[in-house]
Amino acid sequence: MQYINKFKEQSSLIERFKEDGAYLCWVMALYLERNDIFELATDALTDGNNDKKIDFIDLDISTGKIILAQGYYAHSTNKDEAKANKASDLNTAAAWLVSGNLADIPDNLRDIIKNCREAIENDDIATIEILYVHNLPESVNCKKELATVEAHLATLFEDRGIDVVSRELGVSTIEALYRSKESQIVIKDKVVINTKPFFTETSDGWNAYIFSISGDWLYNLYKEYGGNLFSANYRGFLGSGKRKKINSAIRQSAETEPKNFWAYNNGITILTLDINDEGKNKTSITGVSIINGAQTTGSVGSIDDDKIDNLKKIKVLCRVIKCSDVGMIPKIIKTNNTQNAITSWDVYSNDPIQISLKENFNIYNKQYSLKRGFDESIYDLGIFTVAQPTLAFEGNYAEANRGKNNIFLNNYLYKSVFS
Repeated sequence: MQYINKFKEQSSLIERFKEDGAYLCWVMALYLERNDIFELATDALTDGNNDKKIDFIDLDISTGKIILAQGYYAHSTNKDEAKANKASDLNTAAAWLVSGNLADIPDNLRDIIKNCREAIENDDIATIEILYVHNLPESVNCKKELATVEAHLATLFEDRGIDVVSRELGVSTIEALYRSKESQIVIKDKVVINTKPFFTETSDGWNAYIFSISGDWLYNLYKEYGGNLFSANYRGFLGSGKRKKINSAIRQSAETEPKNFWAYNNGITILTLDINDEGKNKTSITGVSIINGAQTTGSVGSIDDDKIDNLKKIKVLCRVIKCSDVGMIPKIIKTNNTQNAITSWDVYSNDPIQISLKENFNIYNKQYSLKRGFDESIYDLGIFTVAQPTLAFEGNYAEANRGKNNIFLNNYLYKSVFS
């Protein structure tokens, strides 16, 4: 298994969190597409005997998800399957997440569970994922236990419209997940675009062509090939239900303002094997994978039947890249899918306290940064760098050690640092 070899190279991670915890967090970083494994481990990994059967818990308001995971790392992999009782432990974990007495929950879990419950009450959560992560083959027994947990939790949140999903992440699933990061183009067919490119860009190893494609072309492409269109993409289409707010907005603009869609949307990027001029205002591409724009494609491809007539009015910006350098393809895929997520501290950038701090530091000719990438100073003084050391300096080492994200998710901690 390639992924196991890659994991065992993570010596610093293993040294800090031990092999069991490091494995769980490394897999979760792969699954959640998080770049900073150490920060994820610090924020989400639980530690202690009284962990309420919760090994890992992550709250992501930006995607509307709560991730609850139980981990098992077998130091001998001669076994046929992982312990099913570890999967059933997630029943206990789910119960503590939803209704356990906060006073009985240890300090390292209390705040995050409280924040999860508040997010649920505020209708900020669309999905709760229950995961069993291990390094053995998947089994029917584990899947049965997970299905029981899923069914019980789904009943509790039926009225709120929250999706509950359970997954077993064993060696075959994780290996497929790891390999998918290097996946190539699955669809090898020749596809005709009914227009010529507006302009081209060329460099060593690649050529790019810029089109403005019609909505009905993209719609028909998705209807024919579905999820295979995203074979080289880190993400597939996530759906456009009422809980998927961004995709729902894309679909709504396609249905109600088709003539403005081009201006509202960032467009798509297609990786292809070959491209040719077919004459008569036509271009053919051989091999198709949409490496950026899966949500746009799926949203346009799932508009209501009675709005299909609008598709011809829709125009979508489209980049088509042909890459002859095999070594560059994974880099193109990665950079087209690596985005800076909105962090918990970004939402405080316009807080009056932060603005006041910036103004007062200016008096002393010191630059204080409110937003990453906007006005970062050479002094590294800003909202995202001072929170942890200030909290630790005040004596609250335990909360400071849990990471920046925890401070900004907890209003009390935020005020204790900045007020």
